Amino acid sequence: MATRKRKAMMALAAFLAFALSQVYVQAGLPDATTAPVPQRAITATLHTKNNQPVSINGNPAGTGTTLLTGTTIETPDQVSATIDLGPAGTVEVGPNSKIELTFDANGNVHVKLVRGCATTNKKANGVGEADVFTDTVTDATNPRKRQAGGCLLPNGQLGPVPGGGGLTGAEEGAIGAGIGGGVILAIILARGGNSSPSQ
Repeated sequence: MATRKRKAMMALAAFLAFALSQVYVQAGLPDATTAPVPQRAITATLHTKNNQPVSINGNPAGTGTTLLTGTTIETPDQVSATIDLGPAGTVEVGPNSKIELTFDANGNVHVKLVRGCATTNKKANGVGEADVFTDTVTDATNPRKRQAGGCLLPNGQLGPVPGGGGLTGAEEGAIGAGIGGGVILAIILARGGNSSPSQ
């Protein structure tokens, strides 16, 4: 009977040793909630006006072309292009323009303007930063407007984008002053022309 009891105790000990080793193995594995989330790569897709071809790194390409970082995009006369960067926003390239586009997985978009006009537009919940620059000047995104851009001037500076580049600070101030003046005028006229308080 003693050998039977001894074999039962050895079997129980082996089972407990196996069970405890499994617990320790599970305890030693990393927690799934603390593992870093891999960054989602940004995919850039080209869209052209009327599906006209543009030049990508010297080769003709049309709507739907996937672009990699470091790509040179050149648009012919009368053809504009939009580059959709998913969660990072878009880049608009004007006709007869040339840009060098770089971007990363963090949503940072950089547009080197070689010729013509370009604008970056971040989405409302967009990630990263965006800028348009030349060899001499940079226009970074305005956090309030989520937009940067310009046209390359002969002196190498960035000028405003014609017809849709947004308002300058002076233009916004003039609009605000006009609205304020209109409100004051409406109050004066509502009082019957008497601007002093009635007694």
